[in-house]
Amino acid sequence: MAEPQILDLFAGAGGWEEALRTLGRRALGIELDTTASATAVAAGHERLIDDVAALDPWEFAPLWGLIASPPCQAYSVAGHRLGRLDKRHVIACAHDLAAGRDTRAARLRACEDDRSLLTVEPLRFVLALRPRWVAMEQVPPVAELWSIFAELLSDHGYSRATGVLSAERYGVPQVRKRAFLIASLDGEVNLPEPSHRSFHPRRHRTPEEELHLPQWVSMAEALGWGEEPATLRSNHTSSGRHPGGAPRSLDRPAFTLISSSCAWKIEPGSRGATGAGRSTGRHSNGCSEDCRRCGEHRQKGSKDCARRPLSCSRPRKPAAQRCSVHPCSREAVRVTVEQAGVLQGFRHDYPWHGSRLQRFRQIGNAVCPPLARLVLREAMRPSLERGGTRRG
Repeated sequence: MAEPQILDLFAGAGGWEEALRTLGRRALGIELDTTASATAVAAGHERLIDDVAALDPWEFAPLWGLIASPPCQAYSVAGHRLGRLDKRHVIACAHDLAAGRDTRAARLRACEDDRSLLTVEPLRFVLALRPRWVAMEQVPPVAELWSIFAELLSDHGYSRATGVLSAERYGVPQVRKRAFLIASLDGEVNLPEPSHRSFHPRRHRTPEEELHLPQWVSMAEALGWGEEPATLRSNHTSSGRHPGGAPRSLDRPAFTLISSSCAWKIEPGSRGATGAGRSTGRHSNGCSEDCRRCGEHRQKGSKDCARRPLSCSRPRKPAAQRCSVHPCSREAVRVTVEQAGVLQGFRHDYPWHGSRLQRFRQIGNAVCPPLARLVLREAMRPSLERGGTRRG
């Protein structure tokens, strides 16, 4: 029996598909960005390079599942947020589609941002193809639209659930809030329960209802930094309170990654630095602290970024098991593409393509795979429990 078809709209570099892979599934991803598509193909994912809005959904029938993360720039705080002015057009278009009328062309002419109306494309595909399950993701300002879409899907026989989930509550070393919608024709669905505690930089006590959960995953833990103190210096100025960029200790989750995070830096701290964690006298690769004091780890002109400790008494860990910036360094260094990918929840060797800025943009646009896995598992669960893969 052929594997049931899953379609991933606005698939980007492959965050949803990395999650699907851990569940033993594959999807056909549709993406217009050729560089992001090259990344996904290099990672082993299938891509159709095309404009979702120009496609006929019936070309992909029959469909078992549908995934979508429409472009967020029209609604994101990192953009101009013209989408908030376009919401009434998006809502009207969604109601028209649910009633069998395609008014996208007329509604698009009324929009301030051409990307705003792309949010209805997943709904258009769902109403046409009636997949057994659906999973959608967008920035929090789109939660209102997801709730409206959920009601429309309910009128067409879908059970649905919507809400805003924060990635650090699902094992991702980053505070990243996103709005999700899941729906199923085969049974009740719910958003996944958190597996970790929430994080708030100004909160000193864990809420009582979270005491039974393990603590969030820190940047240091994810990057293999160990307990050597260091600070992430972001490009967030916090309304001018931090002109040089807001700091956050590596023993906490990261800020939300976006394309401009390519300017972030890691600043190694001194022992006893506030909020940076305690030092054990050893770095994350097991070398003794003497290696950074003797100065022999500085080898100017080395292609390996001149931070490799030459006097370590223990062999270094393989690259897959350590942070690519050695904590022996006393200098601020930019966050690498590989580190950013890990903080987003990707595997360390994910094959990002393009310029540095393009790679950070792909990372920032991607759904976090560990969270996506839990969302997909719940979206698919009723269909699998009912015999699994019947279509239509």
